[in-house]
Amino acid sequence: MIEVKRDDFFVESIKNPIEYGTYYKINPKYGTGFQWTSEVHHDFIITATDIRFNQETMVGEHIGSGYVLALYISGAGDEFYPYQNISPNTLRCYEPSEKYKAIYHPQIPLRCITVQVDQEFIDQYLQEISGDLEVNFSDFFKEKGKFYLPNVNHAMQSLYEYLLSMKASRITVEAKIYEIISYLASYLKENRLNEENGQPINKTDLQALDELTHYMDEHYSFNITLQTLSTIACMSESKMKKLFKSVYNMSITEYIQRKRISVAEHMLIQTDLTIAEISRIVGYSNPSRLIEIFKRYYGFTPSKYRK
Repeated sequence: MIEVKRDDFFVESIKNPIEYGTYYKINPKYGTGFQWTSEVHHDFIITATDIRFNQETMVGEHIGSGYVLALYISGAGDEFYPYQNISPNTLRCYEPSEKYKAIYHPQIPLRCITVQVDQEFIDQYLQEISGDLEVNFSDFFKEKGKFYLPNVNHAMQSLYEYLLSMKASRITVEAKIYEIISYLASYLKENRLNEENGQPINKTDLQALDELTHYMDEHYSFNITLQTLSTIACMSESKMKKLFKSVYNMSITEYIQRKRISVAEHMLIQTDLTIAEISRIVGYSNPSRLIEIFKRYYGFTPSKYRK
């Protein structure tokens, strides 16, 4: 493993095909690829990354002065503080000045887009659209899980592709960022209305859900039934599924699948076990099921990933 030194990560700026921003080429000792960054507007800083690392690479830094929303379009590895694996097509949220550390695996290119938003701007924006409803943007960014919000994911991926088309106008990029913020604000506003109109999740239920995730993390390779989980949680299956989806923004089935695929990914890197052997170890009796789900999340088959 190699640890990135920020003062030599980029070796030169590349001729910029867009009228604004800066393209940087990364140091060959770390890998190949580039990063483009620009202060599109005094309230926004946007960064697009496309890098393939030569080996496992550790990156550590502190988030800037604004809120940061990131979409991993592709990539593999592990984030820390708290620990969670990196998987494609998931959103991440970072608070101002938050500590960041990650290990990136070389098998899959790191393609991601980040939007940093000024704190004062976003608070004012939320106040304007929410009226008397108290909506706090920081509540969203305190959540450290992985998100899939269809409108936001689609808008950010569309922005990434638009930037890489080399024809991105500043006005259009700014409009797309406002679109992303608008989707996030609508999501927060809807959640706040649901909280006011319904009953918040109590601490006992939250603790029960936490117990469920610990149980699934330890028993992911077994055939875990909803009946077993509802018994552990001391709640009905319907209530359990609804609360789990509300808190973790994914179904119980998806949670188990992501855990299995994460373990399979590490086995592909660290062992010489066959795909069939790995499949059995993580809980799939049929290797084709592992291949299908692995490709869904990573965009590659396990065999191609290992190469």
